[in-house]
Amino acid sequence: MASLKDSYSKQALWLKGSSMGSLRSALLLASLLLANGATAEEVRVTGVDGHTLTLHLKAKVWPEHSVEAASATFTANGKTFPLYGTDIGVEVLPRWLSPDKKTLLVNQTMYGMLSDGSGEDSFQSRSHCDVISMETGCVLLQRDDQFCAGKWVGNSWTTDEGEVLKPEMETPSPQALLKTLSNIESAQYRASEIEWSLVMGADSYMACHPPARNVQGLNDLGFYLAEGGNDALALKLYRGVETVGKRTVLMLNIADSLWRLDRKDEAQRYYSQYRDAMSADGKAQKIPQRVAERSAIQGMKN
Repeated sequence: MASLKDSYSKQALWLKGSSMGSLRSALLLASLLLANGATAEEVRVTGVDGHTLTLHLKAKVWPEHSVEAASATFTANGKTFPLYGTDIGVEVLPRWLSPDKKTLLVNQTMYGMLSDGSGEDSFQSRSHCDVISMETGCVLLQRDDQFCAGKWVGNSWTTDEGEVLKPEMETPSPQALLKTLSNIESAQYRASEIEWSLVMGADSYMACHPPARNVQGLNDLGFYLAEGGNDALALKLYRGVETVGKRTVLMLNIADSLWRLDRKDEAQRYYSQYRDAMSADGKAQKIPQRVAERSAIQGMKN
């Protein structure tokens, strides 16, 4: 998917901080308030089968920059999850919902402090037009922000420049993403590539590629994220895989990430489950030393 790296080389620039929506959010959201009966702090767009995308107005203060934006959550079948990663700003208009209510266009803007490597930072932004499935909450595809200028013709989107697009998924599968990582030796660069690809957020990514059909791929992506230092995002993918079933290696991966996140009580429970599962399979001799050490430390603490 497209991202800030389309315009800036990662070797030359370092994104510091997070992403946020533009100052136009409040103006765009205002057109939805009366139609949806929502407050100025929350706006709801209702799609097919009553599935909803909810925008939450918020404020964020940067050094020398104060920016107001809206975050987004998706709700379907009693489950709610963030549509994007933290601090992604979202804009939406009523006319961006398709006639069959299965697809919604949103404008998301990334803000951050960028450094060119010489120590000089500048406040930068990059906007995109994303196509969202209102059936699942999957971010199907991403285009430049000008793509949101257009109209629905039937259930296909036609831009002002005449481009016609049927909403189809372009978000790469875990297997395809892992293939692009195969030649990257640096753990940090591998993790960075995954983070760029999961700009829509782990939950939305798993809405595109459900854990039940991507157990190994999502586990491997989580492992690479953790190896590169992003245990928080890795844990979200692990939790998705965990809903399918407790695999032995998954319990160890979860335990390690929890430990590094200083959630040691919870980590110890997973270490114990991993140790018991390995022992039951006759593989006690293959249990890493850290499992016994960390379980013992926690046991003494308790």
